[in-house]
Amino acid sequence: MCIEKDCAPVDPERRAFLAATAAGAVVLAALDFARSAQEQPPPTRVLDAPGIRHGRVTFKSGPKGIDGYLARPKGKGRHPPVLVIAGNRISEEYIPNTCAALAVAGYVGLAPDIFHTMPDSARTPDEMTKALEGRTEDDFLQDIRAGAAHLDSHKNVKAGGMGIIGFCSGGRRAMLYADRTREIKAVVPYHPAKMKPEEVAHLKAPVQVHSGTADRHVPVSDIQDLGKILREQGTPVEVYLYEGADHGFLAYTRPYYKPDEAQLAWKRTVEFLDRHIKGGG
Repeated sequence: MCIEKDCAPVDPERRAFLAATAAGAVVLAALDFARSAQEQPPPTRVLDAPGIRHGRVTFKSGPKGIDGYLARPKGKGRHPPVLVIAGNRISEEYIPNTCAALAVAGYVGLAPDIFHTMPDSARTPDEMTKALEGRTEDDFLQDIRAGAAHLDSHKNVKAGGMGIIGFCSGGRRAMLYADRTREIKAVVPYHPAKMKPEEVAHLKAPVQVHSGTADRHVPVSDIQDLGKILREQGTPVEVYLYEGADHGFLAYTRPYYKPDEAQLAWKRTVEFLDRHIKGGG
């Protein structure tokens, strides 16, 4: 359920929710970058766009309640749904912003907190890894499935197919989830973690991959291999490589943000979703 009626933002809680940044080695640099960005808002930031509603939601995943961030166009109309799968905590602002950008484009976007078992006290990569010990891919996929069910039941969601976007390990899990369900009609992984052929053997939905040629975590060869795997099995796939872009180039909260490449990638993403979900492709 929504924290506030109709998912309208709660200012104090929303500020606190969005202020938290993802843990890891880039935190301090990201904070410095975010401060400078406040002087001139990044061109891809749309959290304050008129005509949309967004805020925190909670829903059940198995016996437990988990958080998510949901954005939708204002009004009573119905719109196609898109899941947003993060590779880290969903509190880093570019994840809620991705949901908001989907709402601007006429979708209902939801980012389920698939890292809800990781306490806020886990800050370093070692602490985060330890906090996630014992958590399997099936556990992550259960949370994604719960997010999909929450989207399906939302009063402003239009039936007829769902899209899914993922970042890093979230891009990998977006493909894993799409491999296991026919509900997903379009998949957009950004710099996804490496996939094995058997993990996407049943993936039929069209895929659009985005990655940078200077990504220090995901080699270009892995992205090229993924494109080859999908093409050879007949899965429609588009692969876009962005020259000189590093990991997380869409995330304006990070020092590797590249505005021009981010705007182009997002334009391609929305056109792809429109073609395969709104267009019924």
